[in-house]
Amino acid sequence: MKFYNFDETTYPGIPDEVGPETKQTNRYCDPLLAAKTYEEHLEEFVYCEELGFDGAFINEHHFTYFSLNPSSTPLAAALIALTKRMKVGVMGHVLPLRHPVHTAEEFAQLDCLSGGRFIGGIVRGVPQELVSYNIDPFTSRERFAESYDIVNRCLTEELFDYEGKFYNLRSVSIWPKPIQDPLPIWMPAGSSETIEFAAERRIPIARVWNPTAVFQDAFEYYKDVARDQFGWDAGPEQFIGSRYLHVAETNEQAIEECREAVMYVRRLATFSRPVQIPAPLPGVQTDRSFDYRKRSKGAEMPAPGTPFEKLRESGFIVCGDPDYVAEWLRNDMETAGYGHFLGMFRAGKLQHEHVMKSKKLFADHVMPKLKDINVS
Repeated sequence: MKFYNFDETTYPGIPDEVGPETKQTNRYCDPLLAAKTYEEHLEEFVYCEELGFDGAFINEHHFTYFSLNPSSTPLAAALIALTKRMKVGVMGHVLPLRHPVHTAEEFAQLDCLSGGRFIGGIVRGVPQELVSYNIDPFTSRERFAESYDIVNRCLTEELFDYEGKFYNLRSVSIWPKPIQDPLPIWMPAGSSETIEFAAERRIPIARVWNPTAVFQDAFEYYKDVARDQFGWDAGPEQFIGSRYLHVAETNEQAIEECREAVMYVRRLATFSRPVQIPAPLPGVQTDRSFDYRKRSKGAEMPAPGTPFEKLRESGFIVCGDPDYVAEWLRNDMETAGYGHFLGMFRAGKLQHEHVMKSKKLFADHVMPKLKDINVS
């Protein structure tokens, strides 16, 4: 098992009276608190190298308190400059919102800056992002696929032309080239189409928040598609599990420290609504995607009113003493079959000192018990 930190850089200062149906505009953003949040997250990420983590990942979202990274590149570059050994990744660039050549150039540059420690990440985006950028949701999958093709060619070919539905390019030859060949790229995947897209291209996929059975179903479906349609066998190295995580000396203390922070996120959920989206956006999901999600119960994120105890039971938040966390994660890892674990140690507005202590306890008392699981 490989261990990483992955956090959303969530803004912690939304007032108590604001709920999921309030327009969460930037009127609620204090830039000084945002700056402090960046500073604390960087310290938390850098600490991972000292503790022996394999790496840390930064995410991108737009128009939301949930993640203060409208581009993951600046924070990734800062983290690269502050570390020497561990991997630094992004999860990831929202391909339909940006030019794919620019994404490839940044990936290659970050790989060179890191000395070959970078992991790229790609996502299709959430509804609010597509609306505000005026991207047709009915074409977002096509745009995503075409963008990935261009990114891949930029990173692997010397010079090429490209004619597609969305991009027509001439004489593309990016500088610098990445150190890694191939440069690793990961992506989250929850729909049947996205899993099939990743399996065809041998892209590792990530799942987050859902119960263990949902992780397992997605990874087993990927294996089936890879074997039956594309003739290769996928192992644990192709799969990434990610969970909110908090470790303290006792179960009671862990729950007390993280309950309010987790419920802060659930009070404000979701990060796809509403600024300009009062209802689910047509075109984002297909009928086939909805049919696929029926394969396993609990496939969707918990509803905003879900009690904390239910969130803990389902694994939305794994919190407790080191023994509890190790046992819970061992079952999750062995059942779902993933070989990379992304621990989200800063749920919502969890206090910085609690995050640092939790990581220390996890590294000292949990990682050693899990490191031999699903080793390829």
